[in-house]
Amino acid sequence: PLYSDTGAPSKEQAGIIRSFVLMLDQKKYRITEWAETVASDPLLYDICGFSGKAPAASSYYDFINRLWLESKDAERQRKKKVRIFQSKPKLKLKQGQKLPPKHNGEVKKLVNKAILGTLRTSRKEQVLQEFFSRLVVDTSAAMGLLGNTRALSVAGDGSPYYSGTSSHGIKVCDCEGKGIYHCHCPRRYSDPDATWGWDSYREQYYLGDSLFAFTATGPDHDLPIYLRTVEARRHDSITTIFALQEIRELLPEITIRDVVFDSAMDNYPTYKFCKHLGIRPFIALKGRTKDGSSKDDPDTSKEKLPKGVSCLDDKGRPICPGGIPYAYWGPTEGKGLKYRCWYAAHKKDCPCCCTPSSYGRTVYIKPDNELRLFPPVARDSETFKEKLRQRSGSERTNKRIFVDYAVENGHMRDRKQRFFRAVIAAVNVHLDEWIKHTKSK
Repeated sequence: PLYSDTGAPSKEQAGIIRSFVLMLDQKKYRITEWAETVASDPLLYDICGFSGKAPAASSYYDFINRLWLESKDAERQRKKKVRIFQSKPKLKLKQGQKLPPKHNGEVKKLVNKAILGTLRTSRKEQVLQEFFSRLVVDTSAAMGLLGNTRALSVAGDGSPYYSGTSSHGIKVCDCEGKGIYHCHCPRRYSDPDATWGWDSYREQYYLGDSLFAFTATGPDHDLPIYLRTVEARRHDSITTIFALQEIRELLPEITIRDVVFDSAMDNYPTYKFCKHLGIRPFIALKGRTKDGSSKDDPDTSKEKLPKGVSCLDDKGRPICPGGIPYAYWGPTEGKGLKYRCWYAAHKKDCPCCCTPSSYGRTVYIKPDNELRLFPPVARDSETFKEKLRQRSGSERTNKRIFVDYAVENGHMRDRKQRFFRAVIAAVNVHLDEWIKHTKSK
């Protein structure tokens, strides 16, 4: 349906797909050179399954354009448009730290829209996502490589995706004729989609996109089942809301029971949305301020902690002003979970005197109102700890796509080409597991 009903019929599309898969498998990254290689090599020609004349490089590019839901004219206009100079940000972040959300409370607004069913669903990469879901993910699920598809556990994370363009752009001013070589005048960019983002692993800014992936994690396999490219400056917590909605539409036969995220998704709206979808979240806590919120994300602020509680530790236990965790004393009807002063609960001499009572200070925490601090699976349980360790599955997916299949070696200068390469690399990752699975049988 992406081709016209009139004129020359579409042909060799399946062969072009196989050719792209083979291209990355053979560690070739330039389409023009690869098309010539396939046309001159009878073995590669037969492996791709071509029946007539081998397609030229222009057919490869035309095929990619048809799978991307944007007109070619609109893309040309964006590249011709003169834009303000995009200088590299000067704010330096720490290792592991990510750029904060651009607008406060944005995640909360998106979650409310998603629950009401008014969240935007149109996207340019939708056809490629459906192609990957139907031809690859469904097949892996049928082969049993994803595990229990009625209670699937997935890990989500974003990864920097570098653009092959120059950050300097193409000058259209006459400053050089005047002897000014370092001007900040508006200019054209060959990759107008690329934005500045922070690479927390390499501790540097980069120009490009962010590739967000959901990985099916399990004891035997870690396979990507969902991909999405977004602006490099977009925070992962915002992309997560779109991804959770889209993956349910793309994979209706698969039920996600658990999702594992890093602390970038540690905010109340994400927990609320997971509860709405019937998903158990396993998310690492951010660093606390005294009221239990995070300085980096206003969405982590909901209610003040009870008097006498300075913060909560990584297990969700309240900490007294003296830095000692309270002792858990069981649930109390109507009040929540009861905690007592550790010294009083263990009948030890108290070095402090925060209360004159011999029973010690008592505080109550209501888990129903604190989905973030008291998720469905207790943070101090072995199940929670084991699930958090499965976050490494998303790192293995990134390693396979960016290192083993080196998608950035093509030095692509538009988001369409970058996402297409990532999808083909993910296809190869699944094919590798299909081969291992077949040999083991």
